[in-house]
Amino acid sequence: MVGTASAVVAAVAVWLLWPAAEEPRPREYADVTACLLTDQRGLSDSEAAATWAGMQEASLATKGQVRYLQVAGAQTVDNAATFVGTLMLNRCAVIVGVGPLPREAIAQTAPNHPDQRFMVVGEGSGGANVSTVSAVPANDLRGLISNAIEFFLTAGN
Repeated sequence: MVGTASAVVAAVAVWLLWPAAEEPRPREYADVTACLLTDQRGLSDSEAAATWAGMQEASLATKGQVRYLQVAGAQTVDNAATFVGTLMLNRCAVIVGVGPLPREAIAQTAPNHPDQRFMVVGEGSGGANVSTVSAVPANDLRGLISNAIEFFLTAGN
């Protein structure tokens, strides 16, 4: 009987002294977003994956939001341009294109939207509102993208 009482007292003591779990708090984001546009391969492409990782690092550093969208359907420049338009309607501070198709869609769209900021990764023609980040090894690309997106997210505030 004494053993059972001791066990109950010990169990109650452990329950009372157990540290309370903190309620998870949602992350507070700034009202600025950087958006990644990829072709149908999405983040399975190594350049897109490195770019996305850099964008996520920039998000942590700035509290800016990041999102990505992959071109679905026909892999044509005209179709991809509609996805660029979708990202503009979602108020992306900067739209980043990775891969030939998104780069071409941005090159087609950017001149008609001089107030929108764009960035292309790899070979691409720049413009007044288009920055180009040369394709480099994935480890270097991640850091370059992180720094560039931090700049755009900070400037968007």
